Amino acid sequence: MLRKLMVLGWGLCLSLGLMAQETKIIGFDQVFQLNHDEVYEFELKNLNPGAQLWTAFYLVGVPKAASDNTRADFVVSAEGMINKAHPASPAEQVSLVANHLPVRQNYSFQGFEALVEEIEEQTGKKVQDPVLGTTDNVRVYGQIMDWIPEYNASKAAKISFGIANPQDFEIKAAYVVIGEAEKTPQLLALEIHPLDAQQLGQPFQEQSHRQQFNIARFEAKILIFLTLLGATIFLNWGKWRRN
Repeated sequence: MLRKLMVLGWGLCLSLGLMAQETKIIGFDQVFQLNHDEVYEFELKNLNPGAQLWTAFYLVGVPKAASDNTRADFVVSAEGMINKAHPASPAEQVSLVANHLPVRQNYSFQGFEALVEEIEEQTGKKVQDPVLGTTDNVRVYGQIMDWIPEYNASKAAKISFGIANPQDFEIKAAYVVIGEAEKTPQLLALEIHPLDAQQLGQPFQEQSHRQQFNIARFEAKILIFLTLLGATIFLNWGKWRRN
């Protein structure tokens, strides 16, 4: 019994420790109504060469058409830092197809309450929401990237990002969080990828399954009715003949 209580106590302490983890943020920026011909930069000074750096991006977009050609390219590059996932490439480009991104009615970045609270406390900046004309078809995307500071860099490190080749897809807001050390659960919640083929087919599959269920239920009701009708006729057949 004592051993079980000790294990329970250790588990509780570990859970509380994880919940109390704080994201170490060294920079934050937010841009609204992004122009496709503009590059947005964020400068990082006095970086520790051994630091574990990461950037988290959260984009809010509104498509103007329902076609699979409704898309935009999200481009990220850096100076004085190396992308850990693609060391040989100075820039990363992600093609965002609007129909493949999740729809969010609660698209506000402030929905990530724990992370927003840490951003405002550590940077002194107030997180704001974009102004949208319609909220029926808002699409979101989130990506976290790991970086390695370059040794003996002569200039301050920079993170650059922008939108290229937009086709009927307006990016209304981009949020970038820059930090170091371990990535906390509240930060990892920003990792929002495009839907895969199975997820894209779920609405149709659910509707098809629902239709099949309704048909089966109707057929069962007809069968029960016919069975009761047959039983009633059988039980009363003799009485009806005598009359």
